[in-house]
Amino acid sequence: MDGNAPENGGGNRTDWAQPQRPSRLRLIVACSILAFLLGLGAMAWIMTNWDSLSIGRGGDPSLTAGDMNAAQNGSDAGVDAQSSDAAQSGVPVAAEKPEDRILSLEQRMNRISLAAVAAAGHANRAEAMMIAFAARRALDAGQPLGYVEGQLRLLFGDAQPKAVATIINAAAEPVTLTTLRQGLETVRSTAERGDPTESWWSAAMRELRGLAVIRHAGDPSPELRERIARARLFVEAGQMEAAIDEIAALPTQPETELWLEQARRYREARRALDVIEAAAILEPRAAPIVAPVVQPAETDQSPQP
Repeated sequence: MDGNAPENGGGNRTDWAQPQRPSRLRLIVACSILAFLLGLGAMAWIMTNWDSLSIGRGGDPSLTAGDMNAAQNGSDAGVDAQSSDAAQSGVPVAAEKPEDRILSLEQRMNRISLAAVAAAGHANRAEAMMIAFAARRALDAGQPLGYVEGQLRLLFGDAQPKAVATIINAAAEPVTLTTLRQGLETVRSTAERGDPTESWWSAAMRELRGLAVIRHAGDPSPELRERIARARLFVEAGQMEAAIDEIAALPTQPETELWLEQARRYREARRALDVIEAAAILEPRAAPIVAPVVQPAETDQSPQP
């Protein structure tokens, strides 16, 4: 019995020690929750009373959290905040000098004026080129100039008066490539028949001279048909000077003289067109200046008291 008593007593001590552990754990958990709740309450109180705390520390009451964030975003936001604060406090803000603003506006207006002048010059040059090309088309087709004549006088009358007069005169009696081709056929047939007033002796001597011709191997043939053929090729190629030289070497006849006169007029008209086209491209042209219309001031027609 005595041996069992200590065992029972020890067993009782074990039973008393086991229920003390859960109570200690609950105490620790309760303290932790209480400390967490106290921290949340303190944070909420500090956030709601932050402005009053700033005043107590000597801070600026007008500085809000939004202003602090704007000040941290960059120098531009800081400058805007300072300008806003200075405007609210009545302090004058440093503005741009009037002289600098006037200079900037003048420079901008000068750039705009230069761009406008350049655009007007390009437009006038394009208009002059179109008029020159229209005049060439009219002469090539053998048609009257029409409205192109007035534009030629307006655009080129002062700079190239001689060329303008030549073109207008050529359009009055137009000569085309078709006219020159037909004229060559007339010259050939007339030259082959000979001059009706030519005596039989002159005709015989002319035929004898054509039987034997002495020339260098590289020289062109002086025969009538060969000259007409070469003149036709020169006309088609636009080499009017060479065609005139070939026909001028033929015997003088009215048909030959007429063709030479038409060919010279054609040549001078094309030279005048070349001058006009070069002037349209190369010569600077200013935009026409339009005087502003000044309207008369309105008079007060109300009845006098």
